[in-house]
Amino acid sequence: MTRRYIAQFDSAELPRIDTDFLVIGSGNAGLRAAIEANQHGDVLLITKTAMNDKSTCYSQNRMVMAGDDGLVSHVEDTFEAGRGLCNEAAVETMIAESVQQVSELTRCAPPLDKQDSILPNLLKKQERVRVVEHAFIVDLMTHEGKCYGGIAFINNTLHCIFAKATILASGGLGHIYQCTSNPAVATGDGFAAAWRAGCQMMDMEFIQFHPTTLFLMDLSYCLVSGRVREEGGILINARGERFMAKYHKLEELAPCDVISHAIVNEMELTGAPCVYLDLTDLQPNLIQNRFSRIYQLCYQFGIDITSDVIPVRAGAHFMIGGVSTNLNAETSLRGLFACGEVACTSVHGADCIAGNTFFECVVFGARAGRAAIRYVKTVESNSHKHIRICSDDGPPHKTPHGVGIEAAKEFIQQMMWQRAGVVRHAEDLEATHSQLRELTPNGNWYSVETFEFQNMCDVAALIVEAALLRAESRGMHYRADFPKQNDAKWKKHIILQRGRKPKLML
Repeated sequence: MTRRYIAQFDSAELPRIDTDFLVIGSGNAGLRAAIEANQHGDVLLITKTAMNDKSTCYSQNRMVMAGDDGLVSHVEDTFEAGRGLCNEAAVETMIAESVQQVSELTRCAPPLDKQDSILPNLLKKQERVRVVEHAFIVDLMTHEGKCYGGIAFINNTLHCIFAKATILASGGLGHIYQCTSNPAVATGDGFAAAWRAGCQMMDMEFIQFHPTTLFLMDLSYCLVSGRVREEGGILINARGERFMAKYHKLEELAPCDVISHAIVNEMELTGAPCVYLDLTDLQPNLIQNRFSRIYQLCYQFGIDITSDVIPVRAGAHFMIGGVSTNLNAETSLRGLFACGEVACTSVHGADCIAGNTFFECVVFGARAGRAAIRYVKTVESNSHKHIRICSDDGPPHKTPHGVGIEAAKEFIQQMMWQRAGVVRHAEDLEATHSQLRELTPNGNWYSVETFEFQNMCDVAALIVEAALLRAESRGMHYRADFPKQNDAKWKKHIILQRGRKPKLML
């Protein structure tokens, strides 16, 4: 069993930071939560890298501004993609409140050419928010069933951050897969820390694999938007054959899971490492104007997408499952709130549609901030001043025949992609689960790289365990040995919790 804490510590012996609110993560959800919490107390926001000043506030908000008919259509599309696992109240809350959230952000909007900086700019105006960059959250500190903040690795030193309320908004986990649209920092740290702290984890088998991740050896983590297919881009295999008609009546406009499965199948049939997205029938001016970013990126590598095809393949994109929360972003651990990609509000069900990832962040980020404020009002002002929290484990076991950290990470990524990726099978999942238990790295335990490795192992094991349990195919979870959706048995959520048996929930 994974250790409760992955670093030895005694809060009485480490540098200590006190705050009212600890926000972990600087994406849309974390920024929105910090801005809300700032209205009531001091906020410490920690981020794994540097502050991201290109928050995607306006990337996908057209649908909620399209009037009542647009809202109804968006709700229907959300439920259809969710394959029966969407929480109706959560969906309706998200869509309804997204209108208000977008309206509020619009009133605070910077010039049109800088709209992607709205939340970072708003954060800079908050007088009681302190940001610590390059701070790695190692674990969440708990005492008697409550969360009191976290252990953070700052300037190569462990620190204890004591907080009256903690908001987890640490983002995704796509980098545990070999093929992904996510940056290298997305190693699932928040998921792993929450699980070790005893949180309920829901629907960990559901990961959205984006169908068209750019396949250029020197240009990782870039996806080609679904808008390209909406505008008329077609998919062809290595033989130059258009293939989507074999898989779905909507062809290139089919759901993401269908297209991802089709691409993987075509790659296997042709023995090629990718397929191709063909825009050459579109007008060059349209391509250069509407898809300027992907045009410029490809052009740097000698590909003119007005006349050349774009090499693409499926890649891990968005984690649908995560830390289970209610509509107020409350987790099963008192004092801990979660929002954004790390949380599972069940708004997406078994797959998500464009726009909903952003809406979820701003709506439930705000709700997390408000819920944390309500919680802090019930906490005595000095309740955590004299609490001492220590790790209860011995030093990590190291084997002389372990593998190097980077090699171990790459092994996990390759194994997860091949065995727990777009297509899954019980035999592969069981073998993966066994091998994950055997992985032990050599090297200095007190390093970001080794903490990341342990988190990747923990999160991968959760995904594999849930994928093994769900003996059906639904949305982004596809089991080759159980290719049909089974509502009679599996129209349920899977809950995993450290030290307890898995359970199913309607």
